[in-house]
Amino acid sequence: MWEKVLHPFAVGMAWLWVKIHEGLSLIGLGSGSGIGWVLSIVVLTLLVRVLILPLFLRQIKSTRGMQAVQPELQKIQAKYKGKKDTVSRQKMAEETQALYKKHGTSPFSSCMPLLVQMPFLFALYRAIFAIKPLMNGTYTIGGEHYDALGPITRDVALEIDSSSVLGVPLSHTLTDTLKAGAGALEIIAFVVMIVLMVGMQFLSIRLSMTKNMPPQADPNNPMVRSQKMMMYVMPAMFIFTGIAFQMGLLVYMVTTTAWSWGQQIWTIKYMPTPGAPAYKELVAKRQKAYREWAKPLFLDYDRERAAVADSPEALEELNTRTLTEVERKAKGQRVASDFPEAMGPGERVTVYRNLSSQEWTVLPDEMWMRGVRRATEKSQVQRAQNAAREQPRRLSREQRRQQALREEEDARQAERREARRSAQARPGANLSAEEIERRRQERRQARRSQGKKKPQAPSE
Repeated sequence: MWEKVLHPFAVGMAWLWVKIHEGLSLIGLGSGSGIGWVLSIVVLTLLVRVLILPLFLRQIKSTRGMQAVQPELQKIQAKYKGKKDTVSRQKMAEETQALYKKHGTSPFSSCMPLLVQMPFLFALYRAIFAIKPLMNGTYTIGGEHYDALGPITRDVALEIDSSSVLGVPLSHTLTDTLKAGAGALEIIAFVVMIVLMVGMQFLSIRLSMTKNMPPQADPNNPMVRSQKMMMYVMPAMFIFTGIAFQMGLLVYMVTTTAWSWGQQIWTIKYMPTPGAPAYKELVAKRQKAYREWAKPLFLDYDRERAAVADSPEALEELNTRTLTEVERKAKGQRVASDFPEAMGPGERVTVYRNLSSQEWTVLPDEMWMRGVRRATEKSQVQRAQNAAREQPRRLSREQRRQQALREEEDARQAERREARRSAQARPGANLSAEEIERRRQERRQARRSQGKKKPQAPSE
């Protein structure tokens, strides 16, 4: 089944392989058998690796995103630990998905690039592996016989097989070479290729474990032990499988292993795993380079800001000018600059200024900028909530009635206090409270009576 799935990819690789050989022939490497077919395997392998490089970079970013959410993910798992009911499981899944959405990552996004590139790598392997069966007329896929793999017919397969590495045909294995009674040079060619393949793979794994993995507190951790075992087991496995590889496949494996080793070195230098020794070294290196120009620049900025503090227009112009200069220079240290639109020039300059004085714990890259955006959004929500609380609430009819009664009672109390003060200032200030209230009621009644009297029209 898998052979049939990979067959269209293998046909595509075969066409690409033949076209590369034709291109090498045009530059003088010959159109028949010879070094051109050997180099075409190398070029084909490198070309495929370059084409799938964007998937590799996306895989690294997705993996780093998953590592960033691990602390929050562990809190969710601890929250629902031991809860097996359907409701708890559903809530846990919802909170987990919300967390992935918040950080823009998911387990599938970190695995997808690897799954997409695997068919191309397996197809390249199948195209090279098919040379010997095509040459012998025994090439089958799922029990069905094929005379060719795209443009690679039996004649082309014979031409490829006639090409050799140090006298070893591309379709020969070490066993075939020994049976043919080959000399020491042919055997040394196999040994050298296998040693190169195994050695570079060992160095690549060791480099990853020592420089690009966060240190584990417990050396007896099963994961740590399995990683150390892998560093020795994987290369050992390739020693035995390398003996069964055809020379053409060894050329492919040595090329792809060399690429992986160089890719690992590049990754450690420019995109290391957060928390790993290489990551800490890169943080310190970029922070030092940033401070060299940022500290003097912000010292000048502080002096100019103090001089124009009383002029909003001048301060705005200073922030805009400084931001333009800082963004231009910060680009050299790969400092992210896609701030939220809600942040003005002054706020952005403040962030850059803090970077020049604070110790860096992470690189100011895309993941760091996501944290800045989340903090800005949270701050905006908090300000909106505070503003809503400070606004006067809309009162209901009952609340308005109660408020009117309270205001009326407050007015009566104030009137009584005023009446007492007036009575005390006049003769008869020693009147009782009942007498004062009676006289006050009489005055109020008199004022009402006067207000009800209508004015008479003047006589002619």
